[in-house]
Amino acid sequence: MTVDMFKDKFGPWALVAGGAQGIGETFSRHVAAQGVNVIAIDIDQDALDKIGHDLPKDYGVECLPLNVDLGADDMLDTVVAAVAEREVGLLIYNAAIASVGPFFRKDAGLDLEKARISVNVSGPLLLTYHFARPMLARRSGGIILMSSGAGLKGSPYYSAYSATKAYEITLCEALWYEFKPYNVDVLAVAAGMTLSTAAPAFQHLDTSEFQTTEDCVNEAMAALGQQPLIIAGTKHRAERAELAALPDQQAIAASADHAIGNFFGGVAPEQELD
Repeated sequence: MTVDMFKDKFGPWALVAGGAQGIGETFSRHVAAQGVNVIAIDIDQDALDKIGHDLPKDYGVECLPLNVDLGADDMLDTVVAAVAEREVGLLIYNAAIASVGPFFRKDAGLDLEKARISVNVSGPLLLTYHFARPMLARRSGGIILMSSGAGLKGSPYYSAYSATKAYEITLCEALWYEFKPYNVDVLAVAAGMTLSTAAPAFQHLDTSEFQTTEDCVNEAMAALGQQPLIIAGTKHRAERAELAALPDQQAIAASADHAIGNFFGGVAPEQELD
């Protein structure tokens, strides 16, 4: 797709939730390089200040940085008021609350899980519901929801996170079909281990085969309009294919073993019930 075609289909503005850090920042830079203006939503003001400066300087586009908590009750009203009359042709939702551990643990609770649902489930639903409607009316646009390999199958020790990521995948798969007659492309991206802002949590692992944010975004943008779901990363795709060939019980157990080996020293964590 040429730059002019990209701008016609997905411009003049892209809204990137979680768009000032990690994979989201790379998405913001990718669309800016195609001449599309960027609305970058994030909660890190320093990152917002930087991307608000860099995108106009580096790519000659406009950038509207918005410091918004995507889990707030008034999130949609705040975003809609700030976006105002700007025409959003591409929505990318990259934000999430992620954690690893047993379902019951002392450093978590229902408040965290409700916040996770607000950011990981309600956030993409609300923004899609609002910004997809004018795309359908214009017969042009695109939506990308960043999910995770954890959402492809129940993933022990990522249990609630896994469930929220499954929501994004199934929503995209359904809307891919519903919106296709309106020339609006929908894609879920099941990311694997990626060298993004979450990378410090993986410092004890061999990150040599982790996917870069640039490779992840390039794969996603190439798949947009071609398919409803992409499992990002060559190694990640191979791993998911191996799991998919197993009976459900074995695949779930293998996912548990992966978490136990990488994050709990090879010992399954106990549910913290006190």
